[in-house]
Parts: sequence; C-alpha cells; structure tokens
Amino acid sequence: MSANYLTTSFIICLLLYIAGSLSSLATYFKPKISNFLSNIFSLAAGSLLSISMIHKLFTADTHVISFNIDNNIPFINFNFKIDNLAAFFLLLIGIVTSIVSIYSFSYMKRFFTIKNVGVFGVFYNLFILSMVMLAASNNILLFLVFWELMSLLSYFLVIYEHERDEVQKAGKTYIIMTYTGTAFITAAFLLIVYFTGSFEFSAVTSSLIPKTYSNLIYIFLLLGFGTKAGIIPMHIWLPYAYTEAPSNVAAIMSAVMKKMSIYGLLRIVFFILHENAMWWGVLTLIIGTVSAVFGIAYSVASTTNIKRLLSYSSIENMGIIFCGIGIMLIARASGNSFLLSLSLTAVLLHTLNHALFKSLLFMGAGAVHYGTGTRNMEKLGGLIKKMPLTAVFIFIGCLAVSAVPPFNGFASEYIIFQSIINSIISFVPSGQFPMVILFVIVAAFLAITGALVVFTYVQLFGISFLGMPRSTEAQNAIEPEKPMLAALAAGAVLCIVPGVGLKQVIKLIDNVSVDLIDIKLLSTDWSLSKFLHYPVENGSLSVSFSGLSIMLLVFIAVVSLLAAVFRKRTLVQKYNTWDCGFTKLNPRMQYSAIGFSKSVRIIFRGLFKPNRDLVITEGAGPYFIKKASYTLSTEKVIEKYLYKPFILALINFSRKARYKIQTGSIHAYLMYFFCVLILMLLYYSFLAS
Repeated sequence: MSANYLTTSFIICLLLYIAGSLSSLATYFKPKISNFLSNIFSLAAGSLLSISMIHKLFTADTHVISFNIDNNIPFINFNFKIDNLAAFFLLLIGIVTSIVSIYSFSYMKRFFTIKNVGVFGVFYNLFILSMVMLAASNNILLFLVFWELMSLLSYFLVIYEHERDEVQKAGKTYIIMTYTGTAFITAAFLLIVYFTGSFEFSAVTSSLIPKTYSNLIYIFLLLGFGTKAGIIPMHIWLPYAYTEAPSNVAAIMSAVMKKMSIYGLLRIVFFILHENAMWWGVLTLIIGTVSAVFGIAYSVASTTNIKRLLSYSSIENMGIIFCGIGIMLIARASGNSFLLSLSLTAVLLHTLNHALFKSLLFMGAGAVHYGTGTRNMEKLGGLIKKMPLTAVFIFIGCLAVSAVPPFNGFASEYIIFQSIINSIISFVPSGQFPMVILFVIVAAFLAITGALVVFTYVQLFGISFLGMPRSTEAQNAIEPEKPMLAALAAGAVLCIVPGVGLKQVIKLIDNVSVDLIDIKLLSTDWSLSKFLHYPVENGSLSVSFSGLSIMLLVFIAVVSLLAAVFRKRTLVQKYNTWDCGFTKLNPRMQYSAIGFSKSVRIIFRGLFKPNRDLVITEGAGPYFIKKASYTLSTEKVIEKYLYKPFILALINFSRKARYKIQTGSIHAYLMYFFCVLILMLLYYSFLAS
C-alpha cells in the first residue's frame, strides 16, 4: 500500500464523515432513514480508517501521509501530517467509532419519537471528523481549531436530552471546564510560537525556548490536557457529562476523546520539548497516582448509577496512564533509555486497552438501560437470566478492566508495574533513595487501586446481574436488538485479542516508539516487540505466554460461562441452606449496592464524608415502627472545598470590581482607552526591538 494510496484512503474517510452528516441532515424528517445513513457512513469511514492505519503501523511504513489545502487565512496553514503516533490514535478512533456506529443502529431507536435523530447524526459524524482532523493536524492553530470543534460538538451531544435539569447541569459544567482547559493549552501554544516563531509542529525548534518558559509550558499543558483527560482535581465535569450523555456518545468520549489529551501531550513532549526536568515526571506521577486511587474509591463507594460508576473508573484509568507518562519523563530526564521505552509502551498499550474495554462497558450500560429503563443498580438484579448475552459481554469487560489474565487490561497494567520495578532497580545503585521511596509508595497505591477495581466490578456485575430482580423493571428486562449485541460481541472479542496476541500489539507500538525515541541509544540489542522474552539479568522480570494455552483457557472459560447461562432447567426442587426462618427468600434480603460498598466507605469516610438521613414513622408507640427510611449520601469534597470557594470569591471580586470600574463617568472610560493604547504601544515597541 503506497503512500499515495494511504493519502487517498484518508481523504475518502473524511468525505464519508461529511456525507454521513449531510445525509442525516437531509433526511431529518425520516428518523429511521436518517439514523441508518448517519451510522452506515460513519461505520464505513471508521472501518476504512482502521484498515489503513493498521497497514501503516504493522508494516512499519516510513512514509508520512501529508497534504496541504491552499487558503488565504493568516497564520493557519491547512497542513496535515500522519506519522506513526498520529496513526496509532487514528486507529483507536476508527476501531471504537466503527463498533459504536453498529451499536447506534438500534440504540438510537429509543429517540425516534421524542428527539430529532437527524440533528444528532450531524453532530455525531462531525464530532468524529473533528477528532480525526485533530490527530492529523500539523499546524498549532489548526490543532486548536479542531480541539475547539471537538469540545463544542461533544457539548451538543452531551446535552442531547436537554429537557432534563440534570443534563443542563452536566452540559454547563462540561463546557466551563473544557474551555478552562483550552485556555491553558492556548497559553502554552502561544509561548511556543512566541519563542520559536513557527506555527508548524514539524518546524518548531525547542532550543529557542528558555528553560524557565519550558517549565511553564509544561505546567500549562498538564493543566489543559489534564482537564480534558479528567485527572483530579480537574475531573468534576466528567461524572456529570458521561452519566447524562447518551451511552453511544459516552462510549466515544471515554474511549477516544479523552485520549486526544494523551496524544496532544505526547506530541508536544516528544516533538517540541525534547528535554525535560526531573520534577515534571515526579509531578505527573503523583497526580496520576492520586487520580487512580481517588477515582476508583469514588467509583466503588459513592454511586449506584452504572454510568457514574464507569465515569469515576475512567478517572482511575487515566490516572494509570499519567503514572506511565510520569515514569517516562523521569526516565528521559535521567537518561534511562530502556525505562523510557518500557514506560512509553505501557502508556500506549493502556491507552489502547482502556479504549477497548471502557467502550464495551459504556455500551453495556446503555444496553442495560435499553432493556430495563433504568441505570440504578438498586433496581436491577437477576439480569443474567433475562439478558444472558449482554451479561456475558459485560462480564468480559469487567474481567478486562479488572486486569484478569489473559484479557487486555492485565497486559498493560503488568507493564506499568514492570516500569515501576525497573525504576526502583535503576535508582537504587545511584543512591537516590527519595526516588526509590516515591516509586515504592506509587506501587503500593496502585496495588490498592487494583484491589478496589476488582471490588468495584464485582459489585457492578453481582448486584446488577446475579440474584433476584429487585424491581418490575428488572423482572421485565429484555435482551437488546441484534446490532447492539453484535457491537457488544465485537467489543468483547477485542478485549481478548490484545491479551492473547500481546506480542503483535507491542510490535505495533514498537513502530510508534521508533518515531518518538532513538532506540539505538539502548545498550543492548533491544526491541519492544521482544519484551515478553526480555532476560532477567538485563533488569527486567521475564514472562512468557503461550498463545495456544491462553486461547485454550479463554475457550474453556467462555464455554463454562455459556453452559451456566443456558443450562437446562431441571424438575428437582432446591431449598436454601439458610433463610433466616423465612419459607421463601425475597429480593429485599439480598445485598444492595450501598450495603456491598459499606466497608469501603468506612475506610475512606474521611474522603467521602458520608451523610446519613434516618426518618422513622412511629406506629402505636415508640417501640412500634410503622415505616423507616434510610438515605445515605456522600459529599463531593473537591467541588465543595476547592471549586465552590473559588467561584464565590471570583463572583465577589467581580461584583466589587464592577462597582469600581463601571462608574458611569465618560472621563474614566476615556482614561481606560488611553491606558490601553499606551500599553499596546509599549508592547509593539518591545517586539520591534
């Protein structure tokens, strides 16, 4: 496949997304046709994009896909360039959006009679198109333009059901936070352009940027891209937006849109900021660790809503990715090329794996809502009998996110821990014990995070799918339609493939790494594709997987699960071994989601600050209770103690400033114009000198 053919394929993908949006708009008065055309074009575009990028990456194609569009707009050069790093993230976009488009054929039917599906199709295709163009942009201003389009279009998709107050609050929080992040990214880019004099990514020379300003640029990038990634404390928009957005939109936002922040950070760090200080990595590592622990703690203990649980879990996984970025920056600052290669592999691999299993889980949450009409785990239960196929696919997603081998989540988290172990090994001989202690603490917290992840998804699957139905919604649950099941099945298979074919996936990532780091700097004959057989004496733990044995284990597990689900009913009457004196158990005797997570809330009560509200209605006397209501809630600590005081202080300052500045005096206003004019003259005279 030649470079010209890849360029042609990419342009066809862009045209297909445009065709999907235009056809959806043209047929908006016929929802079935509009939905079909919107998704069939996005499916075709995503499939072609995936095939093209897979070929480019697996063949280690050295050709860079690039093309220019002539224009007369100052400073913006419509210059597009797809190297292996961009191709990797375009591959994520293609795979995830293809599966979600299949899913949307059936999922969007619930909106046919209540919403304008044609408008949704327009925003849906343009949203995907903006991410594709963002990854391919080779101009800083062009990158910002598509970043803004991506944010704005995703906002319209989040508020698709804007009639509800919860959706409006989610949209408001999201748009405020995303533009706050964009402001920091813009400030970083302006500093880069100011010192380098170039708007082209490929033409920027980092040696022209003073060290002090390089530090400031990285802080701005961390705040800007970290806001979009949802790392703590910039995460407050994420649980609202992902919970209230349609499930197909939430799947794309969690699996792909958040990864654009990782792409932007890696692009700037490797292609512009060629050197970094050690504290960059330390700061990023600490932020990632805090995000991982707090994200999963809130996931397990502060919600009974499936999508909100998955939202907090996304914060945890982004924290793990930022831990990998932190180790990567520490390795580059210390000159450890092997650790740099290993941690970069971990970052890219977990980025891929999180995109696969989190898109599956969000689609699964949508399937549960589609089949039952509720996302509240307290109203579910027993769904494995009503929705057996959905249960199997969601169970695979739970195993993957819990890092159970041989599913994909295990592979990337294993390499993250490998990076931490190698970091400890590399810093012990040099006597840098503070760094050793830091890595030991990080390893301990990530181990706690892993345990809480397992706890979270045992809760999700056990409370929702096992036991007896807790409501009429669960009793009347139905299996979703075939397109939704096909999408879930595809997502489940993709959660198995990277775990079984880990060596091939790492080979793909190896081709990305060659573009980012100089593999020749390594002291041994090293290739990331040989990671699974890396010898112990060179400073890494050895591990060897047999593909045949893993496939056999997966086959046995799937067959056993299907046999349990579709087992033949017998006429043998079964009795419960312990029923507390009752002749028949009922759903109220089961564990609830809140009860299951009680132990975790006790451990983290200082963080959650739980509030208990017990209302008792007395009967004939104080000892005869007619009715009791027990409500448990948790405080949003960061919102209450960080954002609300800041917002109130800003509002008070603005009010006082308004009374001081807006005096109503024409003389004061003329003085303002005069001062601004003087400042502008001083600024331009400084530039001229």
